[in-house]
Amino acid sequence: MPAYKSRFCPSPTGLLHLGNLRTALLNVLLAIKSRGTFILRIEDTDAERSKTEFSEAVCDDLEWMGLDWQEGPRIGGSQDPYYQSERNSIYEAFYEKLLEQDLIYPCFTSDEELKIIRRNQMAAGKPPRYTGVWANASKEDVKKELEKGAQPVYRFRLPKDKTITFKDLVKGEQSFHTGDLDDFIVRKKDLSPTFMFANAIDDSLMGVNVVLRGEDHLSNTPRQIALLEALNLEIPEFIHVALFTGDDGAPLSKRNGSLSVKELREIGYFPQAVINYLSRVGHTIPDNELRDLEGLSSVFNVDNISTSPSRIDHDQLAFWQKNVVESKSTEELSSWLESHLKNLPKDIEKDIFVELIKDNIVFPVEAVEYLDGLFINPLGSIKEVKDLIKQSGSDFFKISEKIVKDNWGDWSKIMKLIGEETGTKGKGLFMPIRASITGQFSGPELDQVTEVLGQERVLKRLKEAAAL
Repeated sequence: MPAYKSRFCPSPTGLLHLGNLRTALLNVLLAIKSRGTFILRIEDTDAERSKTEFSEAVCDDLEWMGLDWQEGPRIGGSQDPYYQSERNSIYEAFYEKLLEQDLIYPCFTSDEELKIIRRNQMAAGKPPRYTGVWANASKEDVKKELEKGAQPVYRFRLPKDKTITFKDLVKGEQSFHTGDLDDFIVRKKDLSPTFMFANAIDDSLMGVNVVLRGEDHLSNTPRQIALLEALNLEIPEFIHVALFTGDDGAPLSKRNGSLSVKELREIGYFPQAVINYLSRVGHTIPDNELRDLEGLSSVFNVDNISTSPSRIDHDQLAFWQKNVVESKSTEELSSWLESHLKNLPKDIEKDIFVELIKDNIVFPVEAVEYLDGLFINPLGSIKEVKDLIKQSGSDFFKISEKIVKDNWGDWSKIMKLIGEETGTKGKGLFMPIRASITGQFSGPELDQVTEVLGQERVLKRLKEAAAL
């Protein structure tokens, strides 16, 4: 395998989500495995939609995920700047070169005219595309439009009657006839470059030798190859991965189940859980071993990338979160939960409480729920708990309170005596006791819970249960 120089180049028009995070991760894994380089480039040429806060958020999110780049924003590199909005002078030089060779031309077709053309093509059962009406316009026609104040876009002349072939490292050999493609826009009316132009130019100038991206870009590839060939620029290898979809089968987005990295962080996901999940989305790893980034790169294999779409699986994401939680020490989990345990009573050591609950939580919210159930919420605040306690009857808890008081220190004996005195067993014995002491129906073993709570709190809870 060659030393690959891969890249991730998001447009800063929103927060980073699971779909584009997977693309970033696969590019990082490929770079690490090949002992290559990973580039981050911000494609912010859309001045209207691009926001600085989103650019910064992309960098923050990737740093939090541990997806470090070797060239790009915040660290620079040999091809600085890595914000496309700051590279206009570079693009201008290539526009001039293309103009000199008559490989781009001004097009004055309005958006409304394009809509009518496409509508008519579709009605005739043809694919919608630009018909090339300005491809052979005279200088006089162009001059007239300019004198009217019309502002053109510039389109690239695709070579006629040519087949563009390339090998996709996942999908195999791909062929496109230029007769099925239209002359694409390289420069917009506001003089900014299009994605198709700037993306290809920058990949070549920055030495990117592999482009790994979603298969929705597959039809862009022959166009970009034609552009790079016209400019005598290096052409990278390509990997187009099948789409990551929502529950509805549509491309993954916030509307159908995706989460932003910001949301993942707020929920309490560990980055390691996210990368272990995403590395297996549309890519086969034949085991469920929890790995770090280096370990994942060692089992990453382009040949194991699927050509079929993958649907988001929140259960699998939670599965990896649970695996990570189980792998952490009590001290690490205490640090993770630090901001969520502010209501923990002063006399309860944080590490002791975390040790108690760590086998029963996957996310911080569950730690908060357990803390609130034990120390904060009134016993009757959850209807189902209150109903069970009332169903068991006041005498059950009065008897339990006396037995606990007389036999503290031997929880096994306490439960045996309560069962004998009240004539209960199994769930009829254990569930009311758990509900009254913890305010919940599940959790750690009761002997461990009562040891942390202490006799005074346990007796107080049983007294409250008897009064409901």
